[in-house]
Amino acid sequence: MKLIKPLLFFLFTAILGTLQAQDIHFSLYNMSPLTLNPANTGAFFGTARVGGIYRGQWYNVSGADGYKTPSFYVDAPILRGFRDQDWIGVGGMIFNDEAGRGRLRTSATMISASYHLGLGKDGKSVLTLGLQGGNVQRRYDADRLTFGDGFGGPTLEYDVGNSADPLRGSGSDNGGRDKTDYLDFAAGLLFRSQVDEGSNFELGVAAAHLTQPDYIFGSTPQGQGDVNLDGAEKRPMRITAHTRYEWALTDRWSAAPTAMFQTSKGATEVNLQAWAGYMVNPEMQVKLNFGLGYRFGDAGKLLVGLDYKDLRVAAAYDVNFSELNTATNYQGAFEIAAWYIIKIYKDPEVKQTILCPKF
Repeated sequence: MKLIKPLLFFLFTAILGTLQAQDIHFSLYNMSPLTLNPANTGAFFGTARVGGIYRGQWYNVSGADGYKTPSFYVDAPILRGFRDQDWIGVGGMIFNDEAGRGRLRTSATMISASYHLGLGKDGKSVLTLGLQGGNVQRRYDADRLTFGDGFGGPTLEYDVGNSADPLRGSGSDNGGRDKTDYLDFAAGLLFRSQVDEGSNFELGVAAAHLTQPDYIFGSTPQGQGDVNLDGAEKRPMRITAHTRYEWALTDRWSAAPTAMFQTSKGATEVNLQAWAGYMVNPEMQVKLNFGLGYRFGDAGKLLVGLDYKDLRVAAAYDVNFSELNTATNYQGAFEIAAWYIIKIYKDPEVKQTILCPKF
């Protein structure tokens, strides 16, 4: 039937759009600061920060065709601002998200910059504006997809043989419909404050896909006419809000509840986490972190981590509680992440002083 390929094109495009509209997301979102909020760029004490995170999901559902997302970043506070208590941060981030049997891949290379405005005479509070921009590439492996060729015969059986990809159209030229790229931009605000000697608070909000770029795969398949996608070719804006409060309970114990909310074109994600920390060895600066989390309507999270001086590592495992658990057997995703803060300081120049003792 003539409508089969246009319908398949629309359905497949909608599926791809839905997958991408969810955006990449991490259970250890605070361990991926530049994907969470560009205002996190250079928001630390040190010379530079290098880190990465990896997420794998639903391999038990789709075998080797699960979902995997590695990301790497580096950022640094590089310049003093207009005032002595201000500074400027810059950074870069890359990620590659691969999903499903069609290997829908979204790869991004982003750069970010931030201005940290010190508040108050004591400098214990900072308000930061961050900007981010870069190139995003999307592609899929059309050879791994199978499409029906329509209904035929008196029994109306559906032929799923060696039909062509409706996104490619006829012939060998796919018109670039299995890949596309676009420019993407984000902005964010972050407020951080040292409440007292053992307590820190932060609150941030960020907006991604500010220009809502076109991100659909090419044009309508050859010979199929126009397909009304009703705005599905636009990348919807994503709003993220996050907060964290850490305080010392005793000389060794600390607590750090966190929360994160995301929304994009009606889809929402709410994350709550309760972290606890125990200083195993204060002299060696070894701290064990652990906790529990919950993503509403989706999964519970087991969280664990370790701090050793300027190195932080963490891991998470999602236990799926959604309606998909009949297929996942409650198995969700796992993550592992780490960052290291490099500190390079010049030795102070000490002028020699000749002491002349008095007798």
